[in-house]
Amino acid sequence: MSTVRRPRVQREQELSREKQDVTTFPAEDDHPLLATNTGVRLACTMAAMLSPFAVFLCWAEKESRAIRRFAVQSAALLVVHLLGAAVLGLITLLVGSVPYFGFLMKLTGWLIYTAVALVVLFFRVRLMERAWHGRKFSLPMLERLLSRYY
Repeated sequence: MSTVRRPRVQREQELSREKQDVTTFPAEDDHPLLATNTGVRLACTMAAMLSPFAVFLCWAEKESRAIRRFAVQSAALLVVHLLGAAVLGLITLLVGSVPYFGFLMKLTGWLIYTAVALVVLFFRVRLMERAWHGRKFSLPMLERLLSRYY
């Protein structure tokens, strides 16, 4: 590559990095490697996949920071799912007895719950994929809160 084109290419790469927001995920090279051992990667993937196992690992795992990181993130996804279900359940329970408005609120509540469950499932699959490859994953809005626990 010539020296004339290099600054333009570098500017384009910097602009493409600046355009990333919460909904886009960085390239594979942007995520540092956390684990190379197959056993650790498998434990991280299991923690990302199974929330009760992740809650257990949050309590029991003291040696591997990688396993603990994925366990804390998976447990946080479980908490988000349960809180979303509880809030929507409470709202639909309170408003559900009103004849027409209650039916609409129940329907809206179920639609919102389905959307929350799909978003949590999406992040859980991304978490499992990163754990399988041993790479770091950051939950978009919860990372600052969770970073003190691993």
